[in-house]
Amino acid sequence: MASKQHIVSLDAWVEPPEFDFDHTLTVIRDGTATSRPEQLRDATILMFSGTPVTRQILDNAPNARLLAANGTGVDHVDVNAVRERGLTLCKVPAQNTDSVSEHAFALYYALRRQVLHMHQLVMEGKEWPMRKTVHAEFRHVPRTNAEELLYVQCVIGYGALGANVEKIAKALRMKVIAAERKGATEVRPGRIPFEQALRDATVFVFMTPLNESTRDMIGLAELEAMQESALLVNVGRGGVINEEALAAALRNGTVGGAATDVFATEPATKESCVLLDPTIPNLILSPHIAWYSQQTITNTRQTIKENIEGFVAGKPQNVVVQGTR
Repeated sequence: MASKQHIVSLDAWVEPPEFDFDHTLTVIRDGTATSRPEQLRDATILMFSGTPVTRQILDNAPNARLLAANGTGVDHVDVNAVRERGLTLCKVPAQNTDSVSEHAFALYYALRRQVLHMHQLVMEGKEWPMRKTVHAEFRHVPRTNAEELLYVQCVIGYGALGANVEKIAKALRMKVIAAERKGATEVRPGRIPFEQALRDATVFVFMTPLNESTRDMIGLAELEAMQESALLVNVGRGGVINEEALAAALRNGTVGGAATDVFATEPATKESCVLLDPTIPNLILSPHIAWYSQQTITNTRQTIKENIEGFVAGKPQNVVVQGTR
């Protein structure tokens, strides 16, 4: 391996840490990595957060050996192209567990208590003064945490995030179960069949990565199998829940409500996402920001440092794809 490494950060969502080896560092802060081949030509290490790592990016970085993702998901990386070039791909696992878990509950409570709609009614200054109470605005009477003991909160995507959500939910006096994978022929201990979870759960929290087995995991048939009062929260990856099916289910009252921090195409726009329609009822959207906290930044920078320094020392860690270069 060359004595001096040339690191290029394709974006600057998280400020790069200090590295204890001879290197240069170039940070592309304006999201124009694709159109700047001259800045990638000498790079031996590419760091990135949300920038799609395409074949074009890799073609423009012929000297790259390591791709260092600054997050847990790598669905925006052309993994086949990475393997073809013999590159190593590493990630930062579980760096945002607390932040994402807490954001999931923030969305859940805002959805359950109709916080955004209630705020709008107060600000408009009409319905509340005229009717004296607006509890009829709730399509379903909201449950309390204690009442959720009678039901099931279903955590789909059970890993570090799932375990943390379970811990928080139980502290809030909710009953929690984990669903088995869709289409699984066997049910692991401590889980229930996917189809049963759809029928029984009152709240769904999705934290799955996006891959071919999870894409459109929740479509119209799955939504129709749920209770009419069911609430869905997605802090995993867009594309796991089919957006067209979800929009239709919310309009038809098939489910009670939904909140998502992630979208099939990001950043989401009215042209790319049917959910960006203010007429869809009982829907809360946030801009893939669940990860953001001081703890996440601290954890991410530390793990990035360990991943890259480990690779330079010949001891790669948190490896998704083991390279040959």
